[in-house]
Amino acid sequence: MSERATSVLLTGGAGYIGAATADALLADGHRVVILDDLSSGHTDTIPNEASFKTGSYGEADKMEELLRDARIDVVVHCGAKSIVAESDEHPDRYFANNVQASLNLLNAACNVGVKRIVFSSSAAVYGAPTSSTINEATPLAPVNTYGATKVAFELALRSFADAYEMQSVSLRYFNVAGSTERVRERHDPETHLLPRLIHAAESGEPFSIYGNDYATPDGSALRDYVHVGDVAAANLAAVNYLLRDGAPVGHTAVNIGSGVGTSVKQAISAVERATKRTVNVEVQPRRAGDPPRLIADITRAVALLNWRPRQSETTRIIRSLIG
Repeated sequence: MSERATSVLLTGGAGYIGAATADALLADGHRVVILDDLSSGHTDTIPNEASFKTGSYGEADKMEELLRDARIDVVVHCGAKSIVAESDEHPDRYFANNVQASLNLLNAACNVGVKRIVFSSSAAVYGAPTSSTINEATPLAPVNTYGATKVAFELALRSFADAYEMQSVSLRYFNVAGSTERVRERHDPETHLLPRLIHAAESGEPFSIYGNDYATPDGSALRDYVHVGDVAAANLAAVNYLLRDGAPVGHTAVNIGSGVGTSVKQAISAVERATKRTVNVEVQPRRAGDPPRLIADITRAVALLNWRPRQSETTRIIRSLIG
């Protein structure tokens, strides 16, 4: 690389994970160009130090022009539709946005010689595995359309890496949660467990848990929660990994989680302690396809990216959401 600052194109940079990632990249000295169509992002989350372009990463000609004019070195692709229930109701929208438009971006990058890609993937690629912890060799078996679109684009990245000597890293995020000083969860509708629990505690509205008879220590499902600040740090670590001398050509998948399981009941207790209020819990039957545990093996992230979760203890995440 030359002595100029590295230029990173960040799709979805006005969104939750994207905005936190922009802050991490800027703090590390990278130039950041944010591309977002603002369908779910917010302009007030865009850092002043970043360049901002409104638009879709699916517009191939415009993407080639942007990648060339901004002298982009690395693409961090956070842009996507990400509501699981909606994905099954409207698979056409999800394949069009998460796969076809992403392929247009990938083709544009390849055409102008941008060959480093960091992709925001998801633990949804694994579906409902039976293993106690999930490593990157766990078979990909998504149980919803959202997960299927992530698998499809990961396969495209692998094929492009083989055919065109590209370098790519897919970061398979587990349950991203929490807030940074500048970035908060602002999903509409809110589907994430911890902010929904906090809302239930503060409003008194009933909160449903689905199944309390799993083969887990307290009968409720175990999940892996990772702070959005740690996810942003993982995106930065992946960018720097691809930029270093000797980074291999090819595609690599890396789990990004805390490596620790928190049960739904443990999360409820932690929210009750933090808010000093009681959650009105209603136990419902298990939902079809819900696995008893989804916990990341993060060995590869530690070894390959020199990344560890620093902020992902569940109580700390909850405090960040409340404070």
